[in-house]
Amino acid sequence: MGKFLITEEEKNDILSKYSDGTSNEVLTHLKRNFPVYELKLKWLSTPIKQILVDDKLMMLEKNKKNLVSRIYNLIEERFPSIEESVLRRTIKKYLDGIK
Repeated sequence: MGKFLITEEEKNDILSKYSDGTSNEVLTHLKRNFPVYELKLKWLSTPIKQILVDDKLMMLEKNKKNLVSRIYNLIEERFPSIEESVLRRTIKKYLDGIK
């Protein structure tokens, strides 16, 4: 099939879902420190996406709640002035943007 890309409409839906209550500073930190890897297999139509969290590759598919908690625990001390809800919402926005 080729690369799995989200449509412009899906992208706008994700962005509007998290339009309020996120932090651009945290989002930039996430993009720089939590890289995403794709595993392409011939027999799969879409690549398997994984994210590096605490030096471990973790699956993105059906693992969002666990990833949000793990990433939050790693970055909460780095951003003490940002509320927990904003941090978590920003992490969710980052993960949704990857998919």
